[in-house]
Amino acid sequence: MKINTNLAMLSFTSKKPNQDSTTKPQQEQKKYVDPLTTWPIRGLGYTNDVGIAINELAPATARLFWIPALMYFGADIYDKYKNKGDKYKPNPERALSQAVFQACASIIFPAIFGHMGMSAFSHIDKMRGEKLSTNAKEQTMRFIKSHTALHEVLEEGKDRDETLKKFTETFDKLFKAHQKSYKKKNVLVKLYDTLLANSKHGAIPTSNHDALREYAKTEFTKILDTCKDTEVAKNVIDKKIFRLKAWKSLGAFTAIILAAQPVDHFVEYVVKKFVRPQMARIVNITTNNSHQIRMDKFAQQQAEEKSQKII
Repeated sequence: MKINTNLAMLSFTSKKPNQDSTTKPQQEQKKYVDPLTTWPIRGLGYTNDVGIAINELAPATARLFWIPALMYFGADIYDKYKNKGDKYKPNPERALSQAVFQACASIIFPAIFGHMGMSAFSHIDKMRGEKLSTNAKEQTMRFIKSHTALHEVLEEGKDRDETLKKFTETFDKLFKAHQKSYKKKNVLVKLYDTLLANSKHGAIPTSNHDALREYAKTEFTKILDTCKDTEVAKNVIDKKIFRLKAWKSLGAFTAIILAAQPVDHFVEYVVKKFVRPQMARIVNITTNNSHQIRMDKFAQQQAEEKSQKII
């Protein structure tokens, strides 16, 4: 129970006769700090960035990282709807504004820059070693894995030279098939594939045929020379694919971190300024429509009551 009293509190502190009360320092008001912007709670809003970056390495685990992030986004939007700072003042326009900010700054743009970072690091790989992109190497290793299991190349009695020749011929057919399919795609599809789709279609056909075939032949030869059975070969290839994916994940982390602050500023000072007037218009239209519906319903009730009285 809260007890209110009008009795003034007694002060036991003495005051010098000539002391000017205006010289007494005033107590500064504490600036409101949004609890959702303080750590460690704020860290929940970045867990989806981790999910985006590790999606190549562990897709199932990456999806789990989205759960705390989405919970944080929902709590933040609801808090902005209900409160203005530390004051209770519900406002749907403020909630929509925050929803736009979270959708762009925390979901859409990090996903875009994460995939662009993977693609960039994949192309950086062309500057070293075999002069091939990480995506081209990964897809080649996947082909080696499937070919090794399908044709049982590690069985005893297999002729090594014949096995290597058959592999090379099959790989050449794969390259030509990818090249033919990729040529049919338009410029926009190719651009999307390169920047955001991890070069799913273009990694092999855009690579140098001779360099890629030599890489495939070298890696396949290593499997023939060092692996005793298909299961061992599978584990060896999976480890190599994991390292290639880890390199691309590093690219995603790098891009997301570098783009975080510019994205926040862009959304806050460009996107939200453009969207706010539209949101205000939508809120006003919704409010006016709701008010008109209530007025129409009230008028209908009044008319029904009047007709009943006449009867």
